[in-house]
Amino acid sequence: MKFLLFRTPIFLDKPGSPTFGYKTESYPPLGLLYIAASLEKNGHKAEVIDLSFENPSKNQLQKKLLSTDAVGFEVYSDNYKTVSKYTEMLRRIDQDIPIIIGGPHCIFFQEKSLDHISSADISVVGEGEETINEIANFLQGRNKISDINNIIYRKNGRIHSGKSFKVIDNINKIPFPARYLVDKYNYEVLPRGFVYKKRLTLMMTSRGCPYNCLFCSLYHNFIDGYGYRQRSADNVVSEILEINKSYGSVLIVDDNFLEDKKRAHKIFDKLIDYETKLKILIMGARVDSAERELFIKMKKANVTFVGFGIESGNQDILDYYNKKITLNQIRKAVNLSKEMGFQTLGTIILGAPIETKEHFQKTIKFAKSIPLDFAFFTVLKYRKGSSMWSEVVENKLVRGDEYSITAGSCKGLGNFTSEQLYQYSRMAYRSFYIRPSYVFNQILKSIKRKDFRMLKNSFSFLDSIK
Repeated sequence: MKFLLFRTPIFLDKPGSPTFGYKTESYPPLGLLYIAASLEKNGHKAEVIDLSFENPSKNQLQKKLLSTDAVGFEVYSDNYKTVSKYTEMLRRIDQDIPIIIGGPHCIFFQEKSLDHISSADISVVGEGEETINEIANFLQGRNKISDINNIIYRKNGRIHSGKSFKVIDNINKIPFPARYLVDKYNYEVLPRGFVYKKRLTLMMTSRGCPYNCLFCSLYHNFIDGYGYRQRSADNVVSEILEINKSYGSVLIVDDNFLEDKKRAHKIFDKLIDYETKLKILIMGARVDSAERELFIKMKKANVTFVGFGIESGNQDILDYYNKKITLNQIRKAVNLSKEMGFQTLGTIILGAPIETKEHFQKTIKFAKSIPLDFAFFTVLKYRKGSSMWSEVVENKLVRGDEYSITAGSCKGLGNFTSEQLYQYSRMAYRSFYIRPSYVFNQILKSIKRKDFRMLKNSFSFLDSIK
């Protein structure tokens, strides 16, 4: 069978929002590439169209669908309306083409996802690498749709559930993403000034999260057994060695890549032995994972960037969020990263319901006191799947059928209006970035690297905040 898989853009939001500065054309669609690889392993064909880069005409789509047996879409709650419009267009072109959707929105809104995207036939809930091949078997008449795990489907105008939801316990057996399918696209312009060695790809070495920060949407709140699972060090290194042949940089997008320090040591020991040239950017790391011996190995293995979830410069706010970290651990991690020569990003949230102006001022002062290259100030959003969301829904402050609400006093979700919080985030950006010491240090780093892309991107980012 031939599957045509679509990636639909997520549009940028205002400064201080979780999506601000994120561009879908900056990153390959890793989830779709996993699905494509799983299909290919089982003898099927797949093609990926990234709508961030191209907008096929109706005639072009008609030609594509002539050789396509099924269509798939990756769906986020931030873009499901765009996906819905696109599936409606495809349905007008081919009334009978099976349309499958999957992604976070389908986890958070299981049966509702098929109402939100009314042209879709099947919604995959959770991990789809095994499920997509069961769906292919159904489309070929080899099994019953009701016997497929992890799906919600439409039949005779009604919504039904397949068999029980399950997770992939051994994620080592999942084939590496079919990265070659998006070689035609140019994923080169990273937001917020990240510096990397061209070409760039993404990688994920674990699934789930062992922590329970109040603001974080967690799949295990919707799927029983969706716990933290990680790939073995050998499996991770095998994929990195494959990437090393064709790419200059890899961005690791785990929530907590360094969580298992024993595994991390093994990975970097092996990479040092293999003398890989690949630049490694670690998007998600906890500050309590910072230790000198490990960071020295990371430097030797060509790690160039580490992103930390800092969240606040106030210990009481960190405790409120259940972060289980301290301000001293944050200082240690960022200072050690600077010593190693890593670029560092700190994500910071403004708007906890107990926060005051004094909290904001302390957070901005704290961010400026540590040697971060980038600080990303977001306004708190209550998101479906988080502990904070469950609490405000239970207290009837928001409706359960919504998926994201910006913190604000108008709904009893904090001490400030949403607009005031966005104003504070803009003030934080200006205070952090527009200071002589910061600009001077970044110019020196650019001269040392002989690469001024970071400065150029950073100024463009700052210009968008105005």
